[in-house]
Amino acid sequence: MKTRAQLDREIREALARGKPARKKRRGHATKLDAPRITNRDEISSRTLAVLGDELDDAAVRAARAGAVGDLEYQGAGMSGIVLCDKQGTAFKVARRGGEGTVAEEAEWLQKAAQIPGVRDHVARNTRYDAENRVLLRECVQGTVGTPRHTSKLFDLHKDIRKAMTPYGWLSPEFKEDSYVFSRGRGPVLIDASMALRVGGELVKYAQDMLENRRPPRERLQDVAFAIVQERGRSIPPAVANKLLAKFKARGVEVEF
Repeated sequence: MKTRAQLDREIREALARGKPARKKRRGHATKLDAPRITNRDEISSRTLAVLGDELDDAAVRAARAGAVGDLEYQGAGMSGIVLCDKQGTAFKVARRGGEGTVAEEAEWLQKAAQIPGVRDHVARNTRYDAENRVLLRECVQGTVGTPRHTSKLFDLHKDIRKAMTPYGWLSPEFKEDSYVFSRGRGPVLIDASMALRVGGELVKYAQDMLENRRPPRERLQDVAFAIVQERGRSIPPAVANKLLAKFKARGVEVEF
């Protein structure tokens, strides 16, 4: 039987392993240490040069959003940098200017997780940390899709689009490497950026933008254009006309 002292020590060690990045004090300010990125030496020099200080900033923000221990770099795009922690959580940290795209991606994944036929093929446990501008989801392990998988993945992508449309969303931009072939699950979509709203979801989004209930993620002109595109398709003309009249009252020029 372990002594009380041994048990206390093991508890302290377990707590220490689960602590977020340590904080440093500099005068009155408090700063988080950037967690270690275990595969930094595998990142190309070109990528490191492009990301610059955003990489370490992303690691710090991932820690603030709940990442535990060292991190593994997964990749980066125009909107975000993806890191995984040792507990199997992926953190997509919005890059400068990509906050709206990452927040919208979180909305899409959360909706997709509720739809039969789609939820088995998308990353699970998605939530958005607005304070740190980080999307959290499961870190899916497996083989990344390549052009040789195009036919199979594009068919699945079309099925996802068909299933999501009645719920006010289209599928995200199609890229083979947005999918990971996970053992026991098949292709799993991990990157859901650039998905478009349609129907009732687009109407609600437009109303929120017009009433300033959402942060300004895009120009009112672009939202009005989307309404014009869906007028008579996923949005009844009468509903679209009323919305477009509101955009005109806000000084947005629209033609339909």
